[in-house]
Amino acid sequence: MSGLKVLVVIIWMFRGAASDKWEIKMPKKIDAISGFCVQIPCQFEIPESFKQYLNKSVEAIWKKTSIDGPNVLSSEKTVSLLKGNVIGNILDKNCTTVFHNFPDGFSETFFFRLQGPEPLMYTFQQGVNITVHKDVPPPILSSYVQGMEVLEGTRLTLTCSTVIACPSIQPWMQWNPQLGEQLTPALQEDEFGQTLLASSQMFNAIPLIDHLNISCSVLYSQGAKRPAETSVTFRVLYAPRNTIALVSPSDPVSEGSVVVLSCHSDANPAVQRYEWYKDSGIGKLELQNQGQTLTLIARSTVQGLYVCKVYNNYGTDQSRPVAVGINSCQHSLALYIICGLLTFFLILITAVDLVKYKSLLKRLQASERLRGPMTYDTLHRTSDSVYNVIQTKDSRTEDDYENRNFGKPK
Repeated sequence: MSGLKVLVVIIWMFRGAASDKWEIKMPKKIDAISGFCVQIPCQFEIPESFKQYLNKSVEAIWKKTSIDGPNVLSSEKTVSLLKGNVIGNILDKNCTTVFHNFPDGFSETFFFRLQGPEPLMYTFQQGVNITVHKDVPPPILSSYVQGMEVLEGTRLTLTCSTVIACPSIQPWMQWNPQLGEQLTPALQEDEFGQTLLASSQMFNAIPLIDHLNISCSVLYSQGAKRPAETSVTFRVLYAPRNTIALVSPSDPVSEGSVVVLSCHSDANPAVQRYEWYKDSGIGKLELQNQGQTLTLIARSTVQGLYVCKVYNNYGTDQSRPVAVGINSCQHSLALYIICGLLTFFLILITAVDLVKYKSLLKRLQASERLRGPMTYDTLHRTSDSVYNVIQTKDSRTEDDYENRNFGKPK
């Protein structure tokens, strides 16, 4: 038993000991499920002068609609409008009652009456309103967070609870999604003695759960009742992050062109202020303008690196530098002219060399055709002349031979 419940019981006991009034303690409202039982936790106090008449002969009666309404249940009668039992001990001033198979369409306010020997006959003024549901009543989700807005990193405890009107039939409880640490569903009692089924889960607030639907479901395996669900969403607040700057067009542009820089960031709440800075070249950032976009007219003075800074109530962030490149019109034209002239001269030189080569090749081929036969004829004629000369010098006539012989002595 919890400390709070013990304190309530002690206060009630002392109050009853000194009470001189007719008082009853029970829930003001109970949500019942048609076809299930309904248990009404109930305790009462009577004036001191009537306690002597509180004995086993006292009849416990439940009435509906008003204190003068018809009886629906009696502890002494076996036949009643509603089936049930007074399970509390009247002598202990406990009037706890269970109604069985509570019918649909029987939503009423019920009053308790003591019917004993005179003068102990009294209907208590406070009633309990029983609302009958065809389906399972949805559970209650408690987050203990004001406005459901939390800062990133906050430790959250989400508790799901439901009153079990019929303690003999206990439901199942389920979380979706399951986040962090969970406590197993456990039975508890509230200040009126009603049975509660409660479960909690603890988790840290992160951007991934921002506007995430977190639900708790209660379902009964008996009676084929549809599960009941209650959900909550949290708004997770955090400083800007993942900030990027974009340049359009991204390639260097000609002077006079329009360049647009845009900044994008993830933040909750959304970014409240954008600032654009230019790198001065010496490590110093100079503020250029404010706004999510920055429009520039391309000229040499705007060329360089740019950074976007973003702010909201919870912090700041900045992008990586992006470059804005400028192409000078004069330089571009001169470059095109030079490249064109070089290409032209290269083609011209190649063409001239090709013509020269073809011309030289033709001359060489013609020269070869002429030079081949002339060389052979020259060599042939030269050989014949030499041969003829040699033959002329070496030949001898018959007379020379005879004369040469006659000159010798015999």
